[in-house]
Amino acid sequence: MRILFTVIMALFLAGCSAKIVPGKVSEKTIKATPEMTQEPQAQEIKTEAPKKVKSALKTVEKTEEQNTTQESEILEEEVTEKEKKPRFPRSELITSSPYKVTMKTKKFAFSDTGFMNLYDNLINLQVFSMGKVVLDMTVSLNDDEICVGSLCNTKHGFNQTFLTGEYPDTLVENILQSKPIMGGRNLKKMTKGFIQKIITGKYGIKYKIWPGNVYFKDVKNNIIIKLRKLPK
Repeated sequence: MRILFTVIMALFLAGCSAKIVPGKVSEKTIKATPEMTQEPQAQEIKTEAPKKVKSALKTVEKTEEQNTTQESEILEEEVTEKEKKPRFPRSELITSSPYKVTMKTKKFAFSDTGFMNLYDNLINLQVFSMGKVVLDMTVSLNDDEICVGSLCNTKHGFNQTFLTGEYPDTLVENILQSKPIMGGRNLKKMTKGFIQKIITGKYGIKYKIWPGNVYFKDVKNNIIIKLRKLPK
């Protein structure tokens, strides 16, 4: 029995003293699983997705550039068409006369010389000071429009901005043509010309016409328009 016990212990000790070499693994202990074989495919999918996103963004950018180019071309065509067509198509000039023009409104005040150009469809009044244009006003006789320089408005809008909205829309064109205002209200004829005095709670007007002269004054709204024709 002692001999058998000794042999068993010797075998046991021999088994425990066997060395394990690190880094070496038996091929039989590791087997490839389906999950391991699918990992490279998942990586390929991840790398393909950004490529699709980038190509989609490039397509969107190209489309936006094309739309922007088309819009700019359309705007250029519209501007070109507007430049071809004048704001007021003018017929032949009827008269062009030099005037001493005095104006005082809510927006400007001056007393200088200029020219009144009369066409069959509009009146253009240009006033100069030291060689520079201080007023370039065009009044349409057929349409509801008055332009001061490149800024245009309805006749009522012009009155509101420069004079007073209480005036009738035809006031300015009647003054420039030396015609009665406000339907000839309170008109008194003189030997050469006429005079109108119109006083209400909204304005106090004295309007006088005589050969070569126009005088308009509203004391309540502090507005003055005087035109004196000069020799050519």
